[in-house]
Amino acid sequence: MKIALAGIALLGAASLVLAGCSSDSTDEASVGGMVECSDASIAAAVNADPAFATYVVTDFKCEGGWAYASADPAEGETGAPAMMIFEAEGQFWIPKAAADVCGTYTDGTYPADAMIPEALYDPACLAG
Repeated sequence: MKIALAGIALLGAASLVLAGCSSDSTDEASVGGMVECSDASIAAAVNADPAFATYVVTDFKCEGGWAYASADPAEGETGAPAMMIFEAEGQFWIPKAAADVCGTYTDGTYPADAMIPEALYDPACLAG
C-alpha cells in the first residue's frame, strides 16, 4: 500500500512539473525576440563560423529578414575576402549558401526562383 501511495504521489508531482513547463503563449519576446540588423549581430554571425572567426566585416546590408556581409581577414591574418548570406530565424542569423538562395541566373535579371530579396541580390549573389 505504501508503494502504491508513493507511486501516486510521484505521478502527481510529475504532472505538476509538466504543467509548469507548458505554455499557451505565442509571445515571441518569451522565446528570445528577433535578430537585429546591427554591426554587432552581423559580426557575431560571421565570426560564428570557425573559418571566419578572425574576419572583420567591411560591409553589410539587411532587407526582409535577409542579410549579406562582406568580410576580410583581420590585420595580420591570412585568407581571402568572403561574402556571406544570412537568413533571420528568431534571434539568430543563419548562414545560407548562395547556390541555395540566389536562384537560377540566366539573363542578367533578378531570378524568379531567388529566395534572397532583390535589393540584396546584386551585392550578395553576383559578388566575386
